[in-house]
Amino acid sequence: MTTKLSNLERLIINQLIDTGLFTSSPIKPTNEMTDAVLALKKTIVQNHINNYLNDLIGINPENIQENLLLTLGSDYESPETVHVLLATLKAVINLPELQNNTSDRAVLTQTIVRQVRSEVVDLDEKEVQRLITDLFVERFKLFTVDFPDLVQSEQNQEISEYWNISPDFNLFAQAIINRLTSRQEIVMSDVQRVNQALLINRYISPKMSPHLWGVLLDKKNKIAEQWENLDRFDLECGDDYALLLDKKRQQVKSRPAVVAIDVAHEIHAGISENELNQMIKDNIEKLFPSKKITVSQVKESLNNFDLIKVKHDFVYPAPIIKRFSIEDKISQEQIHE
Repeated sequence: MTTKLSNLERLIINQLIDTGLFTSSPIKPTNEMTDAVLALKKTIVQNHINNYLNDLIGINPENIQENLLLTLGSDYESPETVHVLLATLKAVINLPELQNNTSDRAVLTQTIVRQVRSEVVDLDEKEVQRLITDLFVERFKLFTVDFPDLVQSEQNQEISEYWNISPDFNLFAQAIINRLTSRQEIVMSDVQRVNQALLINRYISPKMSPHLWGVLLDKKNKIAEQWENLDRFDLECGDDYALLLDKKRQQVKSRPAVVAIDVAHEIHAGISENELNQMIKDNIEKLFPSKKITVSQVKESLNNFDLIKVKHDFVYPAPIIKRFSIEDKISQEQIHE
C-alpha cells in the first residue's frame, strides 16, 4: 500500500514538478517553505519523496546536501541543450566575481552568454541566451533577472541586463553533473511512461500515443490513485483524450492571459517566433484596443499556462489548449490586469 504523503512532502514534490529544483535556500522563504526545508533533513521524508516519484515516473531526484534536482523531459536529450547546460555551469563556477562568496551575486548577462558562446560555437549568441534563459531563469530559477539603478542623466543610457546567481548554484551544478554523467539506465514500466507523458504534456490521445493510450485505459484506476496522493492533479479521461487537470490553476481573469489563450488557438500548425510577436500585437488590438498590454506580458502567460511549445525557433500550440476557451463576449468589467 502506498504511503500517504504529508503536506510538506507534497510541497517539495510540487516544487520539483514546477521547476526541477527544491532548494534549501529559497529566494522567498515562507514559513511553509522553511518547514519543508527542515523536514527534508529527515531520512523518512527523503524516502517518502523518492518512493513516490520512483513509483510515479521511475525517477528519483538527485540529492546534494538536501537540495533536490529532478530532470524530466526531452530537454536533456538534445545535444545542443546539454552542451549549453554544461558550458553555463562551467562559466558561472569560474566567474571571478563569485569567487569570494560575495553577497553581491549579480553578473552581467552578456558576460555569461559570451563565455558560453565561446564553448558552444555552433549556436549564435541569441540562441545561446535563449537556451540559458529557458534552463536557468525559467525552469531552474537559479538566475533572476536584474537591472541596475539608473543615474539621472540627460544623456541616453544603455540599460544592461544582469543575472543574480543563486547561492546554491554550485550544489546544483554538482547534482546536474551527477545526473547527466550517471551510467545507470532507467528502465520504466508502461504505467511510469504514461505518467511521464501526462506530466510533460498534460495530455494523451489515442492518435498521439496509441500504446500509452492502451495502457492508460487498462490501468486508469491505478494511475488516478497515484495522482490523487499528490492532491494536486485530477485525471480526466474522455473518449479520445486524457488530461491532468491542475488544481493550482485559477480561472483566467487577466487581460494578458485572455490574449494568450486566443493566440494559442490561432497558431494551429505552427509559426515562427517572429510571427508570434505580430500575432500577439494583432490580438491585443482585437480584444483590448484601449488597454496597455505588452507582448512580454502575453508571452509570460503563454509560458505560465503551458499553452505553447518552442522547437527550432518555431512555436506550436500545446495540446492542453483544447481545455481553454474564451467566451464570444468578454466582459470588460470582469477581466482585470
